[in-house]
Amino acid sequence: MRENKQARGPGKSRGEDSVLIIEFDAMLSTHAKGLLITACGVLVISPDGLLTRLIVTDHWTMIFWRALFLSFGMWLVLSFSCPNRVWQQYKTLKGGALLKVVAYSLGTISFIFAITHTSVANTLIILSTTPLFAAIISRVLLGEKIETRSLIAIALVALGIAVIAAGSDDQTSSWLGDMVALLGAFFLACGFSFVRRFPAASTFAAISCSGILTALLVLPLAAPFSISQSDVGYLMVMGLYMLPIGSALMFIGPRYIPAPEVGLLLLLESVLGPVWVWLALGERPGFYTLIGGVIVLSTLALNTAWALQQRRSRRLNQPQSV
Repeated sequence: MRENKQARGPGKSRGEDSVLIIEFDAMLSTHAKGLLITACGVLVISPDGLLTRLIVTDHWTMIFWRALFLSFGMWLVLSFSCPNRVWQQYKTLKGGALLKVVAYSLGTISFIFAITHTSVANTLIILSTTPLFAAIISRVLLGEKIETRSLIAIALVALGIAVIAAGSDDQTSSWLGDMVALLGAFFLACGFSFVRRFPAASTFAAISCSGILTALLVLPLAAPFSISQSDVGYLMVMGLYMLPIGSALMFIGPRYIPAPEVGLLLLLESVLGPVWVWLALGERPGFYTLIGGVIVLSTLALNTAWALQQRRSRRLNQPQSV
């Protein structure tokens, strides 16, 4: 008995050991839940590029209907998640928090324009640089320090994007589309930074309002009543199901897992999206896209893995309370 007590260490009883085991098990289950929720969100939203390719209407009309359906879809998510406080969620969007609405709106316009003017692979790979833009913007808005690893990653990602752009002269890719995709990554990064700058403002309500703003911005350029029934069906799947549910899961999951792990999971969309388009439509990434994509995605994966390792090391080195 004395040896068992010594093995447990001073000041710890069998009951305390049991509590630690229960807490550890709970932590594992919470972590697994976060991984599952985030991964499901990525899987749900990954066919977005394929559905966009299947729509034959012009990109301005596509943006108009996609934005309207997304606005209504996010309202449905809010109605389900907080049925008695829907209007209160929209009321949180005031003052500087309205910048979130503008950022999401411009991000949507940039994404559709890019994906209709360059390949799906180019668009998604370039959009995967959003976290690095967010680091730069957080430095400006929040005064946060940019880690050395992030500076190295930014330089390597810039090289990868340059390689992708160098090959954007074929039938499926264009330099203009690549640059607009880069602009879209910037706007999305602004949106994520504004989430941290204005935490009290509802992100779901901001996405819903951004749909209305987007539709109003592109209405003069769109032809809403020229769209076919099949295109309406694709847009309804995107706006009412895929984007709202996928976005909701991708915002809920990170509550349970560290940000670096979220970054690794989000990279799956950059891999899965082009795969769906290749399998369904035969749109294969070009040589430069493959080389540049390997540089970008491997850099982002290593950067996030490095961040995760640093987080674990800091947690292990923290002095334990007695």
